[in-house]
Amino acid sequence: MPHQITEADLAAFRSELAGPLLERGDDGYQAEIDGFNSLSPMAPDLVVGATGEADVQAAVRFAAAHDLEVVVQATGHGSYRGVDHGLLIRTHRLDSVTVDAEAGTYTIGAGTRWMGILPQLAEHGLAAVTGSSPSVGAVGLTLGGGVGPLSRTLGWAADRAVSYRVVIGDGSVVEVDADHHPDLFWALKGGKVGLGVVTEMTLEAVALPQIFGGGLFFAQEHIDQVHHAWLDWAATLPEAANTSIAILRLPPEGVPEPLAGRTLAHVRFAYVEEGADAARLESRGAELLAPLLEAAPVYLDFCGLLPTSEVGTIHAEPFGPLPIWERGEFLDEIDHDYVQAVLDQAGGSVESPFATVETRLLGGAIARDAALPNAIGGRGAKYSLLVIAAVIPGLNDEALPVAGPALFDAVADYSHDEINYNWAGHPTPAAFRRLWPAETAAKLAEVRKRYDPAGTFAYGH
Repeated sequence: MPHQITEADLAAFRSELAGPLLERGDDGYQAEIDGFNSLSPMAPDLVVGATGEADVQAAVRFAAAHDLEVVVQATGHGSYRGVDHGLLIRTHRLDSVTVDAEAGTYTIGAGTRWMGILPQLAEHGLAAVTGSSPSVGAVGLTLGGGVGPLSRTLGWAADRAVSYRVVIGDGSVVEVDADHHPDLFWALKGGKVGLGVVTEMTLEAVALPQIFGGGLFFAQEHIDQVHHAWLDWAATLPEAANTSIAILRLPPEGVPEPLAGRTLAHVRFAYVEEGADAARLESRGAELLAPLLEAAPVYLDFCGLLPTSEVGTIHAEPFGPLPIWERGEFLDEIDHDYVQAVLDQAGGSVESPFATVETRLLGGAIARDAALPNAIGGRGAKYSLLVIAAVIPGLNDEALPVAGPALFDAVADYSHDEINYNWAGHPTPAAFRRLWPAETAAKLAEVRKRYDPAGTFAYGH
């Protein structure tokens, strides 16, 4: 505990809070700080389990008064470095969802996950621009931009942001939208860090009750040919189609029997057409998917009509906690040499420590500028690469530090000038400089200084 904080200080702080205040070593401390990524060691001096906006305000004021850096965590999906000091604000209890069907909007609390949002929207025939995993926190994903399984058609999650409530560096609350604090409104859509604590966010919903989509699995011996076929096929797809392809190495336990212990190619697909009925969706979606079905025998086919409340099943990502190593890259146009480089490093015939190696088609609505300016980095990329490993001591922990850099070095010539924050993992200084164009980065620095002049909020992971 920093020496300037006394027991009297803590007692007074605790009396302001409705939620728990825990010091390192207290009973319940570990349970409060645990998030999705168990690989990131979290050991802040203090943790506040916020139960409402007033708790967040009190925590920020206390941190500012005692020169403590503030880190915010809802689910822990974005944790890639350890925290060994300062004050952690956990927001997972702030999980409210309010749908205004008439206005076509929904308002959520700071800790709300997509899996808590989608079913409530579905009751009104509405959907959201989500991330790929339903267990991810919606606010954290959106602050970085937010690309998901429908984004080629519907754009970034941040493009749908209407307003925010934000606790800024002095502990006060500001209501932020296009007309109120427009500089902060711009920054919160893609600027991600160092801007304050978003306690509530309102977004536009989409009138979309169902799509055509799901996943195709191909056996290990067909991984290479399917990857090459996917590249040619993906280049022909209209903006209404969304897809990625992944090499999956699945554990022997904890997954359904047909997948357990297997190495597979997983093609993710979603056809989105607002206003289309079921027959149209099924007909057009199946037509677009048909050429890929000829690439190799299909091991499992989970594609069909899908309610938008179930878009998380397209990628079928695991729930945590898990010890995750993750790194991503945004790419320009790729070719068969790129595909072969990935296969040489992590294909079906290679011993690889990676659980997932995904190449995703971007472009479409992702590339277009939104109606209102924003700070999203990486809009112009054509594809993305995402590599994930569950770190298992004695099995892959020694291989990862070698295999990870080798894979990204092999495809370095395809890197886009920018990489989106949500893909960056724990960025190196060089990667951090690529998160935004220089002009955007400079403007973000000005906004951070304006709303957090003392630098109370942690900047970076």
